[in-house]
Amino acid sequence: MHQLNVLIHQARPYYQMLLHQAFNAQGLYNVRVADDVSAATAHLAQGQQPVDVLVLDQGMPRRHARRLFKYLVQASCAGGLLFVGYGDAGGIDLALEAREQGLNVLAELPWPMSMVGLEQALGRL
Repeated sequence: MHQLNVLIHQARPYYQMLLHQAFNAQGLYNVRVADDVSAATAHLAQGQQPVDVLVLDQGMPRRHARRLFKYLVQASCAGGLLFVGYGDAGGIDLALEAREQGLNVLAELPWPMSMVGLEQALGRL
């Protein structure tokens, strides 16, 4: 597998660390972390290293997700989205919304995240 550029947007540091380690275990070391939507869009806007995989928390606030999806559609800058975790109790499926926006959703992985599931998702690229 060629060296992929991964951007993780996960507000919780513990999950950031787990995701970062999971990608490292897959042999991917060009992994960046964004704590909020502004940091994620700023990283995407730089364009110096195109993002092959954007990892998003399925439980992130819907308004933040919509803002990020809008940016991704306009800029056409994400190779694939990988959703991790669970949505909120209201039943909002952010991965479905992303698909409806025309974005490439590679997979939805629940916690605890399966390394086999991650490997399969990355293989879809």
